[in-house]
Amino acid sequence: MKEPLKRPEPIMETEARPIDRNMSPIRAAERLAEGRELLVSDSYHTGAEILAQLEHVLPLARHDAAFVTRQRFFREHREASLRLLAPIRNYRLALSHTRPIGFLQELYFGLDAFFLPFAQVQELFGAWKVYQEGVHLALLGHKLHPFYGTYVPTRTSHLELFGTWLSQYKGPKGAAVDVGTGSGILALMLAKAGFANVLATDSNPNAIESLRRDLNRLGGGLPIEPQSADFFPPSSSKSDLIVFNPPWIRGATHSLLDQALYFEEGFFEPFFERAIECLAPQGRLVLVFSNIIELIQPDVLHPIAHELEKGRFRLVQKLKRKVKPPADESGRKRRTREKVEIWELAHA
Repeated sequence: MKEPLKRPEPIMETEARPIDRNMSPIRAAERLAEGRELLVSDSYHTGAEILAQLEHVLPLARHDAAFVTRQRFFREHREASLRLLAPIRNYRLALSHTRPIGFLQELYFGLDAFFLPFAQVQELFGAWKVYQEGVHLALLGHKLHPFYGTYVPTRTSHLELFGTWLSQYKGPKGAAVDVGTGSGILALMLAKAGFANVLATDSNPNAIESLRRDLNRLGGGLPIEPQSADFFPPSSSKSDLIVFNPPWIRGATHSLLDQALYFEEGFFEPFFERAIECLAPQGRLVLVFSNIIELIQPDVLHPIAHELEKGRFRLVQKLKRKVKPPADESGRKRRTREKVEIWELAHA
């Protein structure tokens, strides 16, 4: 049975106070920060202006602040933004100056009237635009069209480094598994490299749906099987290669996209337990990672290094590459010590 797709939870009833352009956006933002719920009743622009002002009422932390501090500021801002609601009628945002959001009909079919947080409406609109236009990835040579709630990386240094590793791989190319496939980039790279069978798993049903649709767009014929699973299906045969691009930072997850960025305590243990069972005797386990955890969370146990200490796997090789520094608000490049990594492991 196909797993239901994930979506922002619809609100069927609300006692939120209706507001329009007659209320000052800054005053409305202050009320959200105070814990009040508000309902936009006139225009999309009204809601957008209020959320823009919320960034002044509850400013986000500086990029160079401690990670814990940035997370706390973001959480407070997020909670306040979700108190601003918007009406949905007949699969459209029931406000003036709006554009169609196709995901409303796909994800809420059968619900004629409900409410959603305005911030989540914005997310749905942004996701719909990306889904329609697609995201071109040079290392694949074509576009992907990510479904709502499916993570697509904005940086590709780690994917390019995996491509370097894959180009020098000399092992068997029978069965491979892309664990936590997301938008399916690694699975597509494996298929392009000549693997006979690629199992692409993800616990997020939206990611599986996204990959299925992209495979259909590509005309079929690729040896990729998308499958919903927590890491590995209950019954898995031995694989020549298992690849995993896990979250790189420990933190709480509040959304589908968070799951691609943050891991909670206890996340890696069941993965390695199953990986050792599913890896062929001469197979390889490859993890796409980053030293960001060492830079911003030096007190957090390194999940891969900790696993190697248990003696079940041995390190075959580790590749590193500097990350291109991001630009700040003025367009200047920030200094960064971050490096992306490829950890190639084998049975000990």
